[in-house]
Amino acid sequence: MPELKRWAAALWALARARFALRLTRQVEADAVLARVLADLRPDLEAAGAQVHGGSLPVARVDPRHLGQVLRVLVGNALRHRGNEAPHIHVSARPVGREWLFSVRDNGVGIDPGGHHEAFSALAGARELPACEILVRRQGGRMWVESARGQGATFYFTLPATRRMGHVC
Repeated sequence: MPELKRWAAALWALARARFALRLTRQVEADAVLARVLADLRPDLEAAGAQVHGGSLPVARVDPRHLGQVLRVLVGNALRHRGNEAPHIHVSARPVGREWLFSVRDNGVGIDPGGHHEAFSALAGARELPACEILVRRQGGRMWVESARGQGATFYFTLPATRRMGHVC
């Protein structure tokens, strides 16, 4: 029965992501991340987690969707940590006409053969499939690079805007 509930929750999250109203505007991604970290502060402190990162860009995105994606990725780093305190690095850099965001952790990692399953509701993933849909609806892509025992880096792209001297 718990498996059925987990699967139903994953499908419900997918439906919410697919049909969520999208209200894009220029958003300071730094401010969105700051709100996410404030919300997760009790969990971060309990885990002894350290979150670092560079300056995040202004992006044309729905701030609720960006917040949900960052919350899930930081939350995953906390849930799938190894024996050491979590070290989470959030950054973004311009690549062509996109911003490439990354959330890297030192957790347990994912076997390379399981990368696709991390985004599949049918394989039991709950939150990442919904995040992938939200990112795609903003005009971006999402993927993971990882190996078992080596942590994981989740990437997603968003269309670029002007920031930090870059014109896209």
